[in-house]
Amino acid sequence: MSLSLIVCVLVSVFFWNDIFGYKTLEKAVQSTWKYPLQVVNVDQQNELVLSLDQTQYVFAAYEQKNGRYHYDTDSESGWTASSDVGPAFLVRAEPKNNKGDFIWGALYSDTPVHKFKIEYTNGETQEVESSNNTFIMRMPEAYQSEDEMMLMTTFTNVYALDEENNLIQAYNLN
Repeated sequence: MSLSLIVCVLVSVFFWNDIFGYKTLEKAVQSTWKYPLQVVNVDQQNELVLSLDQTQYVFAAYEQKNGRYHYDTDSESGWTASSDVGPAFLVRAEPKNNKGDFIWGALYSDTPVHKFKIEYTNGETQEVESSNNTFIMRMPEAYQSEDEMMLMTTFTNVYALDEENNLIQAYNLN
C-alpha cells in the first residue's frame, strides 16, 4: 500500500462525519459536546434546533444535505433562566441561519405547556405549539429587518398555556 492511500484512509476514518455529516440530527448535535445534550425542539423548515444540557438551552442552526446532518457550532447561543417566583421562563429573540429573525423560549416546569402565545409591540400575535415546554417561531415580517440589538424589544408578552388555554406562566417585558 502506498503512503498516500494509507493517509487517505486514515483521514476518511477520522473525519468522515465532519466531511459527510451524521445520520441523525441528535448525533450531529452531540458530536460537539462532551456531555449529553437532549434535542428538545426542531424547526425542520428553517433548520434550527433547540437542545438542553441540564439547565441551559442551546439554540443553533443545522444543515441537512444528502440525508446527512451538519451542526453549525458557530451559530450556537446558550441561555438559562431562574426565578424566585414560580417557574422560570426563558425567552430570546435573535437572527439565525440566514433565514431571518426568530423568537424562542422555554418554561422550566413539569406542567405540560400546550402552546405559547407571543404578543408584539405592533399588536400582532403569534401562537405556536409547544415541544417539550419549548418553542421556536419565525418573527413576523414587520420585525425581519430589525437591528439585532433591538429584537428583544419587539415583543411585550409571551404566555405559556395549557390544553384548556389556561395561563401557566407569563413572560412580561414591561
